[in-house]
Amino acid sequence: MRLFRCFFKYLLTIGIFISTVVPAGALTLNEARELYKAGKYEEAAPVFKAQLKRRPNDGSLNHWYGVCLFHEKKYDEAEKYLKVGAKRKVLESPHFLGDLYMALYRFDEAVERYEEYAANLEKAKKQVPDSIQEAIARARKAKLMLQHVEQVQIIDSLIVDADSFFASFKMTPESGRIGTSETLGIDIPENTIGYVPEREDKVFFGMAVDGKGKELCTMNKLIDGKWSKTAPLPDGVNTDRDEAYPFFLNDGVTLYFASNGGNSIGGYDIFITRLNLENNTYLKPENVGMPFNSIYNDYMMAIDEMLNIGWFVSDREQIPGKVTIYLFIPNESKRTYNLDEITTDIKSLALIRSIRDSWPENADYTDLLRQLDEIKEAKKESRPDFVFAIHNGRHYTTLDQFTSIEARNLYIKATEARKNIAQLESKLSVMRPQYKQAQGTTRQRLSAEILALESQLLSLYAQPGEYENRARKAEIDALNKRH
Repeated sequence: MRLFRCFFKYLLTIGIFISTVVPAGALTLNEARELYKAGKYEEAAPVFKAQLKRRPNDGSLNHWYGVCLFHEKKYDEAEKYLKVGAKRKVLESPHFLGDLYMALYRFDEAVERYEEYAANLEKAKKQVPDSIQEAIARARKAKLMLQHVEQVQIIDSLIVDADSFFASFKMTPESGRIGTSETLGIDIPENTIGYVPEREDKVFFGMAVDGKGKELCTMNKLIDGKWSKTAPLPDGVNTDRDEAYPFFLNDGVTLYFASNGGNSIGGYDIFITRLNLENNTYLKPENVGMPFNSIYNDYMMAIDEMLNIGWFVSDREQIPGKVTIYLFIPNESKRTYNLDEITTDIKSLALIRSIRDSWPENADYTDLLRQLDEIKEAKKESRPDFVFAIHNGRHYTTLDQFTSIEARNLYIKATEARKNIAQLESKLSVMRPQYKQAQGTTRQRLSAEILALESQLLSLYAQPGEYENRARKAEIDALNKRH
């Protein structure tokens, strides 16, 4: 009996040794866990996978492997393992399941898992971070957006380097310029994208402000050619988060920008607002919704009103160092998909998985894209006098192209009105700093003059657009009579 017990102990010792020995060059479980903690998920994953063959019901192993698969964007595989982790009461598994369901646009399930995670934290007497409540709010907003995806025609897409995307925005001069301090030739902060309107009397950009994240700011060109001090945009736009990537329509009132604040569904979202000229504040910004926005970073929406083409940038493809620029045809008014009528998956339309899915039947954008290329070439050769869109892709770049004298004269009036507005705005940019430093009767006189100029500007802002609309109609009438 004693001999048998000694032999049994020997077998146990050998068995333990065999079960713990690791082949030369292979990683141990502890080493894999260290790689996992360092964010090296691809290196750690094979070890967790091998261990799961021996212990398929181990909650921690399932969680670790599921997280590795999640970071490799293998969402369908990751779900299986993270579910086991959640079932085995691994605290963080519901959190990652929530993130996974957000990536799959299964927003109802994301809310459930985030709420489960919050409940588990409270049960464990741990504080629920604000980020979880924000994640729940984002998932609920995203669910609502998915039910109201805009029916917009995405005509092309282009993958470019993230740090120089603006070089691909080949817009007409009337739409202004987008770029960095170097490309714009204006002293704005480094690593900042600025926007300069056609008149080049202002520049708008997002700038880091201590304690406030990034704020949308502006500088005005003074009469002597120098630039004014940086000033934040009026109330209604900036928050305690980041706002950047501004772009104004030709009306000088409608502003597109990006924000990662509370109304975003993930990263930067694109917003629209309008300047209230009566009190110099901005209306409450509105999220432009899907497909323009996603759970990733979406920003720098710009619309070339001369060509009726829009542009925006997104990193939803998640290619390191790259972003996708989408070209689209702006809608005059928002139209959303009828979920009961479409045959394409609404998630696919929201994510723009196929641009052709957004095209109407028999759509052909060959001519439109060709015209865009022609304008790119024209810009390389020489800057046109102007670009004035007439109808169905026809655009004029010189006054001689007008067939209607009435239309020509109306367009000249629109140009003169813009020049008048620019002169008055330039004058105001000088008088406002003077008013702040003045006292007594000088201050009163400047106040009266500034108010009078602002009132005059209010009556002038609509004139260029009105003259152009009348010019366009007169020219179209003249062309129709000729044919």
